[in-house]
Amino acid sequence: MKCGVIIPAYNVGETLHTVLSKTQDFIPQQYIYVVDDGSTDETKAILQKSSVKTITLDRNRGKGVAMRAGIQRALQDDLDALITLDGDGQHDPAEIPLFMQTLEKTGSDAVFGYRQFRIGVMPIDRILSNSLTSWIVSKVTGHEVPDSQCGYRMYRTTVLRSLEINSKRFEVETEMLIKTLSSRYQVSHCPVTTTYHGNNSHIRRIPDTIRFCRLILQRLIQKK
Repeated sequence: MKCGVIIPAYNVGETLHTVLSKTQDFIPQQYIYVVDDGSTDETKAILQKSSVKTITLDRNRGKGVAMRAGIQRALQDDLDALITLDGDGQHDPAEIPLFMQTLEKTGSDAVFGYRQFRIGVMPIDRILSNSLTSWIVSKVTGHEVPDSQCGYRMYRTTVLRSLEINSKRFEVETEMLIKTLSSRYQVSHCPVTTTYHGNNSHIRRIPDTIRFCRLILQRLIQKK
């Protein structure tokens, strides 16, 4: 299976080099696509020294826009599947084989990672917000979704070619999950470890929550 990796990156200079180094243990450099979402730190310098494929946005446009740009570029190559992971070091590239094994073993169209919602493993505010959004998405889709917000995922390229992605920011993960399920693709889930480095999240709680609610409302209206 020919697999690529898409990494949206915004001001992740402290962790990007390590993420790329670990990712290259499993994915050839020519199939690693990093989208520089208008970074203002050393992210640009790291990418200039790397041989991975870089897509540069003129300014910070949001994770959804960066994800769409990465997918659009990666789909130009002859790949069977694409993995999405973050550049801030929260996702361990060493778990890439786990996604590949799950996809091949189950014959699924997509594999979604899910994290441990436990105090001491995840900050409590994220436990509360992620548990709530996952419960809401499960009810809306009619599928048990253990973690609707985890960005560590694997899709067959046939799935990504069929999805129309419109989200601009962090609600992109929810949109992609809902549309994958509503298109009746077979989905599997696998546990992943997540490392929090104490850095501030780029998520803006109030506006991003509003975007999530708008996305869910649109889905409910479409189901009527």
